[in-house]
Amino acid sequence: MQPTFYDKKTCGTCKKAQVYLNENKVEFEKVDIIDNPPNREVLEKFIDANNVKPYLNSRSAIYRDLKLGQNLPDKAKAIELMLQDPNLIKRPFIIMGDVGSFGFVATEFDEKWGTSSK
Repeated sequence: MQPTFYDKKTCGTCKKAQVYLNENKVEFEKVDIIDNPPNREVLEKFIDANNVKPYLNSRSAIYRDLKLGQNLPDKAKAIELMLQDPNLIKRPFIIMGDVGSFGFVATEFDEKWGTSSK
């Protein structure tokens, strides 16, 4: 089984994460997050109700327009907004089974995806 790697073609962080995974020989299935976003069930599974901020893309227009940095939504509202505009989902979003990660942090990738820091 391979992890599913949700990305956006123009996302620099996604590109860095892909390079890191490729260098560490981690195979993954790449899915465009805009054309084929994760469904509600997947988002419900991986987003922590106690703190939705790490799962939101603070660089997205909707984040700025709704001033989500000052007015953080609860989990249900955050997921609703993500389903309306997948750009709000922090990228890359990678899942496999019960393991998921949002964004790219090398140490987290090492732990969750079996890579090793160089």
